[in-house]
Amino acid sequence: MGSLVRVGANIAAIASVLTGKAMIAMGLRQAPEGWRRTVGVLLRSESTRFALSAFGLLVPDAAAPNDTALGARTARGLLEFLAQEPDAHFALEWLKPVTIRRRIGFVDVVVLDFAPGGRLEAIQPYLAAGGPPAPADEVRAQVHTAIVAGYNHTSQLPEIERPRRLLDAVRGAIPANGALPNEADGYARRLLSACSLSFEQRDLSDPVQRFAPPAFASRRTLGFGYLSWVARTNPSRGSVDLWASAHHVGLDGVPLQDLLERLERAWGIAETVAFPAAADGAPFVGPQPCHAPGERAVDQLITFVDLSPLFSLRRTLNTRYAGDIGGEVTVGTLIAWLLAQEPEFNGVRIASTVDVAASGGYERDVDVVSLRPADYARGDGPWVGFTEYAREFNRQVAAARTRTSPVRVGMQTAGLLPAWAHAAAVRANPAALDETFGTLCVTIVREARVFIAPMTDLGLGHGFFAIGSGNLPSSSGGRVTAVSVKGDAGRIAHYPAILQRLLERCATLNAQVS
Repeated sequence: MGSLVRVGANIAAIASVLTGKAMIAMGLRQAPEGWRRTVGVLLRSESTRFALSAFGLLVPDAAAPNDTALGARTARGLLEFLAQEPDAHFALEWLKPVTIRRRIGFVDVVVLDFAPGGRLEAIQPYLAAGGPPAPADEVRAQVHTAIVAGYNHTSQLPEIERPRRLLDAVRGAIPANGALPNEADGYARRLLSACSLSFEQRDLSDPVQRFAPPAFASRRTLGFGYLSWVARTNPSRGSVDLWASAHHVGLDGVPLQDLLERLERAWGIAETVAFPAAADGAPFVGPQPCHAPGERAVDQLITFVDLSPLFSLRRTLNTRYAGDIGGEVTVGTLIAWLLAQEPEFNGVRIASTVDVAASGGYERDVDVVSLRPADYARGDGPWVGFTEYAREFNRQVAAARTRTSPVRVGMQTAGLLPAWAHAAAVRANPAALDETFGTLCVTIVREARVFIAPMTDLGLGHGFFAIGSGNLPSSSGGRVTAVSVKGDAGRIAHYPAILQRLLERCATLNAQVS
């Protein structure tokens, strides 16, 4: 009987794809967007979240008579800012096979008060003016108590299970506490869908403390909100450092960085920040675990590097090759080409992400260029085959921006499957993920300060590099770039040394090209 059920399910899945393609061909429906479904299937654990940062922001003045403390002003300022940000108006739905996002009409902020060990002690909601009136004090207190207890009861669960189990725990506690079930349930769901904000005390004069990312795995969201903020205040300056962790289903990296830049302009900068000097091949922070119990064991690290040798080499290459490759040599092109010449990554398929603007009825999202540099390097010398590789890279970037790339087409086809069939297909054939998305990914957000890489639940066995701005002022007087890496536990510790080795080769390679 089980075999017959599986055969029937497979037939139904194939039929849905064929029917969908026929309807698209006849103009009766639009092809699925693809990207949001793909990340909804592949990115469902705590370590798959990425994070961006903003340093030295001037905390806005109190907007309410009693909000004189820096923390309350930060929370209320964030609430008022996010109310005007359409990209913040999403909440997540954790279905069994896939995570999806839904647009919401207002954005609340809930401050989570954690004990040093990660236990949640209390919550303080800041409710959006555009939302419904809050329930009576007694109901609110009962819901807050239920959320705190439910969070602590579920905080060690895998993320794929936790949000629904947390909601169930809160709902189970409400009747016992005597609150009106409908009123309390609506208020509870509202808080669980809010942005989370917590405060972490750090000595911001110590670079290691200041630029080390928060342990988001021990400061998890309330489940359905896709944004989690950690604030580190500086009372002497009236400033705050903010770290924003996001789920890709909710929003992608470049749009979140755009949001942070608007926040910087809205609040202003209280201080000029100097970032750590280049770490010369050593990790600045880590490797350290960033996963929740029961999930894929993933470590993360941060290093600071001086990318000026890479930028100089890129300028030389553009002078020589730009007319032959259909555009410029991008930073992503060059990094992938050079990484593939390192022994650890020889023969590896390397993916690079592309920010794709809204067009043709689709919202802004992401596509992936996935190439194996070794397929083009068919001879001796570091530049044999580079022209062909760079030309194909640029061709795929152009196709990504017009939503016609091979990866996009594949994601759209998968999006025609029922979500359960898509998830089952991915888990049944993980090798296909490697062939489509590569086993190493490099993503760049050009204006980011410290950018914490995402990860996937399957695949990417060689890890994920996330690269921020190449123009951060450093304590040594030069310019540095923050590079973070995520990868399978125990694997990535030597990656900063590989990156430093690559940068040291750039001067020699530059002389060869010149």
